[in-house]
Amino acid sequence: MPRFEYMVCALQFNRVTFVNGDWQGSQPLDPQNPSESFASCPTVWDYLQTAGQQGWELVTALEQTAPDAQKMQTLYLKRVAKN
Repeated sequence: MPRFEYMVCALQFNRVTFVNGDWQGSQPLDPQNPSESFASCPTVWDYLQTAGQQGWELVTALEQTAPDAQKMQTLYLKRVAKN
């Protein structure tokens, strides 16, 4: 039976900002200038293209509303684990 590994990707402003808790921006996350920090993260389309080439498959996408009414999106990906 195959084993799988998983990635959980947090999205903000159509950018992949965190994957399994790790910041994805090419610049450090700056709370004083979040828009510039988010702009350094890959777009959803680019991230999924790269992940797909590495064998990752999108399982589902989830959108939730945070208590402050901000929309939060999460992508769940999986691939067969490399032994």
